[in-house]
Formats: sequence, C-alpha cells, structure tokens
Amino acid sequence: MDELDKRYNHPARLLPICLAALLSACSFDTDREFGSNSGKHQEGQQHDQQQEDQKIVARVGDSAITLREVDQQIRLERHDLALAEYQLRFNTLKSMVDTQRPSQASGGDAPTVEWLLPHPQPPRLDIDSGDRRLRGNPEAPVTLAVFCSYQSVHCATTNLVLRELLDRYAGWIAVVPFDFPMHYHRQGAQAAAAVHCAGLQDTPWAYADGLYTQAKTMDGETFIQLAIQQGLSQDTFSRCLDDPVGSDRVAADTTLARSLGLQSVPVVFVNGLYVKGPRPLEHYAMWIDQELLRLGHDPASAHADAARWRQSGERIAETELPLRLNGTSVSSQPEQSTALIRIRDASAGQFSPGDTLMDGVTLKRVHERYAILQVSDHLERLTLRGEDGDYVRVPMTTTAQRDEATMRRIEQPDGESRKLIPPSGVLTLGQAWLEEQLQNRAELEKKFVPAEHVVDGHNLLRLEGIADSEFFTALGFEEGDVVVRVNDTWVHSGQNQLWDALTSGEVVDVTFMRNGLPERVQYVVEEESYFEQDSSEGKGQDNSGEDKDSD
Repeated sequence: MDELDKRYNHPARLLPICLAALLSACSFDTDREFGSNSGKHQEGQQHDQQQEDQKIVARVGDSAITLREVDQQIRLERHDLALAEYQLRFNTLKSMVDTQRPSQASGGDAPTVEWLLPHPQPPRLDIDSGDRRLRGNPEAPVTLAVFCSYQSVHCATTNLVLRELLDRYAGWIAVVPFDFPMHYHRQGAQAAAAVHCAGLQDTPWAYADGLYTQAKTMDGETFIQLAIQQGLSQDTFSRCLDDPVGSDRVAADTTLARSLGLQSVPVVFVNGLYVKGPRPLEHYAMWIDQELLRLGHDPASAHADAARWRQSGERIAETELPLRLNGTSVSSQPEQSTALIRIRDASAGQFSPGDTLMDGVTLKRVHERYAILQVSDHLERLTLRGEDGDYVRVPMTTTAQRDEATMRRIEQPDGESRKLIPPSGVLTLGQAWLEEQLQNRAELEKKFVPAEHVVDGHNLLRLEGIADSEFFTALGFEEGDVVVRVNDTWVHSGQNQLWDALTSGEVVDVTFMRNGLPERVQYVVEEESYFEQDSSEGKGQDNSGEDKDSD
C-alpha cells in the first residue's frame, strides 16, 4: 500500500492535512490561537515568498522573466519532485518510528503513532468539463476529471477504482473522462472514438468498461465485436466509427492534455487537484474527503440521493403480477411506443406509456425486450417471453456488493495462503446477445476439453477450437486458456458453473490461466441503457506505474 494511504488510514488522518494544506479553511484565527508573534512571522514568510516569486531570472531585451513565471510552467513537475521528496522522508521517518516503538513498549502494547509529516498539496488546475458526458451525479460537489487511454492497463486498473469510488461517494462525486491515448497505443485513438460512438446509443460507460478489460489484447476487431455483444446497432456504430468527428474529439482532448503539461496516464484532477496515478482507492478518497470538507460537507455522511446514483444498487425486479408481454413497438418518441400485454386470461391488448393496466399499475416505459411498470410507489419489470421451449432467460445483473464470506471464498480459494489477483475489469454482456448465444450451449460446451492439471480428482478444462467463436471471443478468452474458477467454485470435468452463473442475475467472476499466468475478469448483464431512469434523470450523462508518452 502507498505510504500516504497508510497514514490516511490513521484515525487522525485529517489533522495533518488540515494543518499543512488547508490553513485558510480551518476554523481558527492564527493570531488569536498562537499570538501576534506567530501572525507576524507568517506575514514575514509570505512577504519573503512574494519577493522570491518576483525575482527576475532572465531578461530578453526589455522583457523580464520572473521565477514565478518559470515555476508556473513546471508546476506539475515540481509537485512530482515534492512527492518524491515526501516519499523519501516518509520512508526514513517510518524506519525511525519502527526502531523506537519496541524499546518504548516495555512489554506492553506498542505506543500509538501520530503521523504529522505533511503531504505536499497538489496544484489546482482549471479543468473545463463543458457539456461532456459524465458518470455520476451531474450536480455533485466534487468532480474527477480523468485523463486516460483505453489501451492502458494502468488506466484499466484506475477505472475499477473509480467504479468503487462512485459507489462509496454515490451522489457526492462525478467522473468526467478525457481521452489521452499515448502515441504507442496503436488502437488508443480508435478506442476513444468507439466509446463516443457507443455514447450516441446511450451506452458509453458499459462500453468503456468492456474496452478496459481488453486493454492487453485490443485490436481492430475488438470495437465492432464489443458493440454486437452489447446489443448496439452494428450499422449505426460502424458509420460512426468512419466519421472523422470522433477522431477530432480525441485530438482536441489530447491537445488539452498537452497544454496542461501532462505526459502520462492515468491522471485524475479532483476538483482540479492534480493526482498522478495509478493510486490506491484510499489515496483518491483522501483528496475527495478534503474537498468535501472544504465545501462544507461531511464525507462520512451519505448523500441525500445516494441510492439514485449508486451503481451497485438493486436492479428493477421482475414483476409477479398476472401479466404477459407478447410484443413491443418502440418509437423514437417514447410516448408513441406500444406494448402488447395480456392481463390474466384476457386477450392481449395494446397499451402506451401512461395507460393503466390494473388498479395501481401503470405502464411507464416500453423497451424492445421489456416494459417498465409503475406499481404503487416503485418500479417493476415485465420481460418479453419467448414461446420456444429452449428459450434461455437471462436476468439483468444485480451488482450489489457480495457479503464478506463469499468474497473470501472467491478471492482466497486456498485460504490465506493464496489470494487471487484483482480482476482486470468488468465486461458488460448485452442481455439479448447473451440469450441468443446460449441457445447453442451444447455446442459451446464442446469447446471445453480436459487439461493436464487436476483439482479435486478432476481435470481442469482447457478451451480448444474457439478461434472463430463469437461467444468466447466476446468473453475475452483465447485458444488454450484454462478456466479455473467461476465465482467461488472450481471448474473441472466434474462441474462447470459458467452457464448457471451467466443466467444467475449476479456478477460473474471468472479466473483462468493463460500461458501459465492467472487472469481474472468479471461479467455483468445489462440491457442497452446503462441505467434504468427517465431521460430527465439521465441528463447529466448526455451532457508510479503509469503509461508514459515515450517508448
């Protein structure tokens, strides 16, 4: 864990930040608390600093260049140096503390350590988000402007952290993406344009999450394949990819990044505060907490609309009312869409949004494969049912957090002795696409053949003959991959829980081996829209390992 984040976990974590970085925001008067001499000393320091800033360091003819002007040009690099100095100091300090603690313990409990070394305050830059799409609450007091490349594995890691932050600070934060593909990311610019095209079909976040899971293996075929998998219109998507407007957007973001002095990804600006990544979740959380405090909010309290903006909230449940959806007609004008619904044993009737189906039940919205019902004070879902007996029902994923015991079984299959690697990303599977693919389950199962490794007396399963398989390619598998675990269950010749997991309505966690190395990915099932909400509610969405820009 980053040393800063160790300090942040201390109960008094906010005290040194307040003293060192937020002096002007703290609720005390300096002269009153520390005496007039302290106040005069501070004024003297400020005066000396102003004189230093105005020092002329070069003249060009009649023009002078001050030290302040030079420092302004290299403010990010100076902060990086300050962080390196802080790291050196903290490492030395920690060694000194570790040396002293045993001798002072005298056989009892070790003394409490209060960490007071101030962390360098990042420079604050003005990042104009304009009317670009954002993820989270458009009215949030804290905005995270993220400069990344979809072909960066470090950005893929940071994306998972951002997803968790959106849950932890639901309603308090919004994430605004900016495209900054490195020149050696050959697919980076087209990947960014592809996310823009997915956004035109209202699926930017699910598509972006899917691209990040394929950061290591991305190629020219990835973009169309992912669009098909997520149920996007292939023709519309392909035409958009050929439109130079998408590339122009990426170029504009890249120019902005260069003008800010950025040279690598990921970089996150927390209300403009420069945070160079990737960083652990608690590092970003520290600066988010600071900003919330500065703006008069309590970081420990839940936002009033947290449930609305939390990604891991429960999805709309399937209705148990005596209704059957037999067909839909979806119009570009939602109020003109219709649903063919049978109520109890009556003949099917045609209904439009706003029509009453039963006492206390109103048709709210019509989608291609389902309808949303307003039932008293909550929403329920009525799904289009197939008449074919082999029809595979795939429910939407409920992404609520698993309990700790289940997570331990997933992440520590052999107990504390071995912990699985973190997932590389979350890949969204389109509901309609997955249902279609699973009609051929018998053929798909034939692609699993016994491998030489044995667990619980059974052979693990290796994938063979999948080079031309749309299903396995979409799930990110390659020829020869050995599937090891699905959720908290081993996969072997005696059992393969992949199929049940994909139709469970829960997050699917899969671990597999590729070229002797472990890989892990998660799948969720979504419909075309990333969140189920009114258009008015979605208004906001419409509107040091790092990747350096060098070989």
